Amino acid sequence: MSPQSLRQRADLLARWVRRIGLWTLTLALAAALLALALAGREQALSVLLGAAIGLYNLLSLARAGFAVLLSAEAEPDATAARTSRFAPLLAALRWPATALATAAVLWYMPGRPEGLVAGVLVALAGFTTAALQSAGELNHPSGTDPADPDDTSA
Repeated sequence: MSPQSLRQRADLLARWVRRIGLWTLTLALAAALLALALAGREQALSVLLGAAIGLYNLLSLARAGFAVLLSAEAEPDATAARTSRFAPLLAALRWPATALATAAVLWYMPGRPEGLVAGVLVALAGFTTAALQSAGELNHPSGTDPADPDDTSA
């Protein structure tokens, strides 16, 4: 794969990460305002912290997935033995770090479990919305969608 194509994929990742963040922030603020009005300050804080934990977890998953995709496209004949020896360690530490962050929010802060779950679901909704919005660009980074009937460049 050419360096220009790899750069184009990296730009797509950066745009997608921005979209994930914006959608999650927008949805989290709306959900937190609703929680503030209906259930109080602790619930609103729980929603925001849950969204932050979910956003971190999903962004790390997206970056790892893109890294695998880019390395597979750059070297199609690469084997698993050529990957970094720290990659399995980092992957194994992501879930305990998420669990510890969740425990810290619930134990040390005035967070409530249902608000935390709502925040994580908001982050998942933001991730999904950004993915649906970016699906055409991610599948066809050159800007031409083969299924687009209005595209006359072919």
